[in-house]
Amino acid sequence: MGFSSQSGSLGFRTQSVKGTYSNPGSGGIFMRTKSGAMGGARDLLIPDAEIGSGRDVADAYLGPIKFEGQYEFYARLDSLATVLKGALGQASSTSTGSGDSLVGTHVITPIDGANLPWISVEENIADGYEHFRYTDARVGSFHLEAESNGYLMGNCQLVALSQIAVPGASATANPSVDTGPMIVGSNITVSFGGVQLPGKSFSIDVNNNQETDDFRLGSLFLGDTTPKRREVTAQVAMRPDDSAMWRQAMYGTPNATSAGGQVTKDDFEIVCETYEFIGNTATVYSLTITAPQVILKPFEVTPSGDDVLQHDVEIQFLRPSVAQPLLTATIVNHLSSVK
Repeated sequence: MGFSSQSGSLGFRTQSVKGTYSNPGSGGIFMRTKSGAMGGARDLLIPDAEIGSGRDVADAYLGPIKFEGQYEFYARLDSLATVLKGALGQASSTSTGSGDSLVGTHVITPIDGANLPWISVEENIADGYEHFRYTDARVGSFHLEAESNGYLMGNCQLVALSQIAVPGASATANPSVDTGPMIVGSNITVSFGGVQLPGKSFSIDVNNNQETDDFRLGSLFLGDTTPKRREVTAQVAMRPDDSAMWRQAMYGTPNATSAGGQVTKDDFEIVCETYEFIGNTATVYSLTITAPQVILKPFEVTPSGDDVLQHDVEIQFLRPSVAQPLLTATIVNHLSSVK
């Protein structure tokens, strides 16, 4: 007998309040994943050796348990909206039309403070191996990447405060799985300072540096998951047309001829679109990420043999003014709201 991983499922739904499970099978969204599960992680607590005892371990106990997992997936834009809202914190939605011609626009921005949304998760591992429901999950980190000849891929880290295993018969029957179109590198552009970069690949990371070791006396479970300083970076691999980006990263400005101490700040934008239209409209599914101020991290030029020069440029997102969000992600899909 074997268990097929491909028969699993993963559902999300944003909770109204902490501590109350919101069933993803009723008003949530399910997604296909390439890999990952929260399952559970815990240690077997083995005591140190004692003088007067034997050489063998006499006893042990199970330690606290943590529900944490890293999920990898193709980025489809209905389910991606929920994950991205979980990573950043807040979303506002508008929609036009109805039914199969409905077009929803969702503007997702980082929330100030550490009050990220709580998410309920339904996880069915393999073909009946185990069925879990998680309450009070949060997105600790979020990553998107694409190569010029590949798909837009994503992964995210989730940590939940509680888990229950339930009979497989309790799983959502015929879940609303996001089977929307995928995005390929030929429909992705990356711009810096208003100029499209000759990128061969890109990635973007949102790291909430979430505390995941808040175990407390008298309990086997995490007491809380607190996001700390948020860090957002991007990386673009590109074949340069000139040395201006290197000068800006190493010298501080693109026209400098020697190293200075100040840096030039520019805007940054990623645009990802599908080939397919939404229903019978003339609107495609899309994800646009904009940042008003970023800087280039210094990088080395490393010529080698007869290789063509390529830069792996890392970009740091900045927020010098609290009146302006660090970044804005706009998703256009066929939902009226983020699940």
